[in-house]
Amino acid sequence: MSLKTKILLLLSSVILGVATIVATYSILHDKDQYEARMSDIYQSVRLNYEETLHDIVRFYVSRADANMKTEGVLNAFRSKNHDALYPLIAPRWEVMRQENPMLTIMQFHNADGTSLLRMHQPEVYGDPIASQRSMVAHIHREHKTVYGFEEGRQGLAFRILTPVIEDGVYLGAVEFGIEASYITDKINRYTGYQSFFMIQENNVGVLSGISNFLQIGDMLAINVSSKLLPLIESYKNQHQILENSVINYANQTYAMKAIIVNNYLNQPIGAVIFVQAVADFSNHVFQMIIATALITLVLIFILWMIVSRVYDTVAEKMSFQEAYNQTILDAIPSPVIVTDGHQLIAANKTFLAYFHYTNVAAFKREHQCVCEYFEEGDTEEYLLPMVNDQRWSEYISDHPYVHHKAKITIEGKTTIFEVKLSVLRFHQEKRYVVIFTDISSIQARSMTDPLTGVANRLHFTMVFQHTINMALRDQKTLGVIFFDIDHFKEVNDLYGHLIGDEALKHIAALVKQRLRKSDIIARWGGEEFIILLPDSSLEETLSVAEILRKTIELENFERVGRITCSFGVAALKNDESSEELLTRLDKLLYKAKESGRNRVVY
Repeated sequence: MSLKTKILLLLSSVILGVATIVATYSILHDKDQYEARMSDIYQSVRLNYEETLHDIVRFYVSRADANMKTEGVLNAFRSKNHDALYPLIAPRWEVMRQENPMLTIMQFHNADGTSLLRMHQPEVYGDPIASQRSMVAHIHREHKTVYGFEEGRQGLAFRILTPVIEDGVYLGAVEFGIEASYITDKINRYTGYQSFFMIQENNVGVLSGISNFLQIGDMLAINVSSKLLPLIESYKNQHQILENSVINYANQTYAMKAIIVNNYLNQPIGAVIFVQAVADFSNHVFQMIIATALITLVLIFILWMIVSRVYDTVAEKMSFQEAYNQTILDAIPSPVIVTDGHQLIAANKTFLAYFHYTNVAAFKREHQCVCEYFEEGDTEEYLLPMVNDQRWSEYISDHPYVHHKAKITIEGKTTIFEVKLSVLRFHQEKRYVVIFTDISSIQARSMTDPLTGVANRLHFTMVFQHTINMALRDQKTLGVIFFDIDHFKEVNDLYGHLIGDEALKHIAALVKQRLRKSDIIARWGGEEFIILLPDSSLEETLSVAEILRKTIELENFERVGRITCSFGVAALKNDESSEELLTRLDKLLYKAKESGRNRVVY
């Protein structure tokens, strides 16, 4: 075997090895990202589910209170006068049915355990319902609002029972029941997931008379749409028990996520299953392997051609080596550079295209190091040119188990990269091979409130303690604003949740326009927002809060008209924890509400 052949075979083996490593790394990395996306989707659906239940409870508790305050209702309820109570409630029942056609139950319960009035069956009353339904018996014992999923003659429903108390005396309870499909339909509008309920077999009561159950393990599916039924049948054939899974059906991949459904005692009685089409990871792996194999074969072919032509001269060998190295770099889809830690030595085409340069020489005419683009992030994971008195490359090399990230903005677009580094040593010289993997879209989805587009509570929680630590360490001021939309429930009641959502987005946009880039606004929950103002004194924070209050007050909101907000304002104290600061802000906001709303309290 000639030397030329040996060299060619050796280099071909190197390419095969490198291609195998790169492909393996990419597949493993993509798998981690895929699993992270699935986890993010599940958390998003779970949060939407929990928020939906809490919104329903708050809404119908307020509805119960409003009904009891209707003139004559309390007297009729107190006197257990069915015939007087019905005409008083009937108009309000019709209004509530119009605003939510899936409201199937409104019932008044006497304290002695009998039914006073069923709006859905007004002719049936006086029966000892508390002896038949433990949820009713529970509120008669505890005299506290209770809610949860429960079966009944109307089917599976989410029920809310709220007590009626006059001068400390328990008179009875008001019950609302909403079809389970109302919850799944609402979540479908926000997340795109289709869903259905499953009940544990030993918990099935009056629904047991329904014949179209689909059983998976000890769970029975109910009200499965005809569109989903073949898919669920396929899932049943692949799984003996109910579990989160990704399945393939009819040339499409579906993610199936289960969230536990609890009764009024917070005991699991079943689950709600969410289904959504997702990308097929196995097909992605297959395509990546094919692409890598084709690229590898092309590279090997090119290598044989080049080596055959440049073998006779050393100069040609040097040229070949440079072309070979660059080809390997360009075969990697993510931006890749070679650096000595101070200046750029080599880069692949993806890197040059991202920074809008035609070659490395053009880049070096304006920049020595890619680290000149690094920006501060909201955690200590983000790289800067110097980290703890070390060059960024040396810092990564010395901390291989830390998750390193770089924040870079090009032409107004910010990208978050995961940064991984390998070290090449030759005598006293070191070279760093750095791979930048774009993780912006994943991070943005997990950290952004899907309705308003501002940071979500998870993002705020991650940033809050870090911001406090930085302020205390650098002995700088930190202002915080906690505000709430006044009478927002009335907006939802009068105009509906869609108009309410538009108002939330409008207010978030107004506030965001009037903040600095360094400020952070997050949706705390419902109609509550919180703002961090680094390097801001209490006086400066008060000024910002007052500007925001006036801006919102003067804005004309579509359909709604005028909206106001109440603000709690505080500045961080030297000996104050994050929990203490949040508690203080909550009290200040409550004080603003109690003292008349549409004001700033500090």
